[in-house]
Amino acid sequence: MVWDVRNSKCLLHRILDTGFHSKMSFSDGRFFACLTAKSDVHLWKESPTGYILHEKLAISTDDPIPLLSPNGESIVVFGDRTIRLWHTKGFTTPPSNIFTRAPQRARSFVLDFSPDGMLAVIARQGDHTATVLNLKSSVPQLTISAGMGIWGLEVIGNTVVVIGDRKAIAWDLPAVGVEGSSRTINYHRHDRRFGNTVGASISSDSRHIAITIRGIFGGEFLYIYSISTGEDLGSGVTMGQIPRFSPDGCDIWCANRGGEAEVWRIVGGQKVLERLEQTVDIGNPPEGYPWGSSRGYRVTDDWWILGPDGKRLLMLPPPWQSEAVQRVWKGRFLALLHGGLSEPVILELDP
Repeated sequence: MVWDVRNSKCLLHRILDTGFHSKMSFSDGRFFACLTAKSDVHLWKESPTGYILHEKLAISTDDPIPLLSPNGESIVVFGDRTIRLWHTKGFTTPPSNIFTRAPQRARSFVLDFSPDGMLAVIARQGDHTATVLNLKSSVPQLTISAGMGIWGLEVIGNTVVVIGDRKAIAWDLPAVGVEGSSRTINYHRHDRRFGNTVGASISSDSRHIAITIRGIFGGEFLYIYSISTGEDLGSGVTMGQIPRFSPDGCDIWCANRGGEAEVWRIVGGQKVLERLEQTVDIGNPPEGYPWGSSRGYRVTDDWWILGPDGKRLLMLPPPWQSEAVQRVWKGRFLALLHGGLSEPVILELDP
């Protein structure tokens, strides 16, 4: 239902013979657009009796989003593969402008900032290279060739550690290339019933590596390895895909795209890995976790970035909107890493 709140008048009432999606858009009141469950866009126009159906737009793209211009003269629908623009005055001709690009890979990026906040190391999950970016100049400083698919990376002091399926390689900046690596850490992954690696992390004390793997029949599994020996120390079934160690290296948070994380503890003895009876909101994590800002910045549910004083600084446009698990904070910097981006977006904020 669509209501005119000034006059308490119902402008549109649809029985759910057609499934509608929460993605919708208004103009100055003359038009209203809404996505259907079949990925069509229904466009309604103002009339004396309320909104009447004006047009049905068939959209040949994944996950489309409709957006009406403020004056109601144009409607844009964009998704994974296409951006389409129509004029609402008439639909007797094909879309006036179509921009088509190759589908983006769904894999997200992995990123970590240097402790001083001057550098960022970036790779797309599964790629073989990582880029070291100077945040002051926005110029790539180094390209690191790992010779393996990268599923996680960390910057520990002046060392970059990239993590693959069966080994991790550490470089002391500014060395480049496998020959310049400080050391290679091999670990013994168990392949039975498993499919693809989906996340990886290394503890800040350089003692443990955590890997999450998606099973070939579904579900995620967490494994932890000793860096000194490569030994498999423990495993468990988890609901999360992205593992991150606590600052002291004693806990592992496994976060999912729903904004929650399981907490696992490294306890030693025969049962090295233990799941704690708690889940946490990664939108408001304790200090030291990458999903939260140490300076009081935050992203609201309606995509506003708020400063430490609660002031609205920027509303993230739709292509930049993502779950908390696909963001990394460091000081005044916010990195957006979801797979729909052609490259990561790094914002420097001022309160």
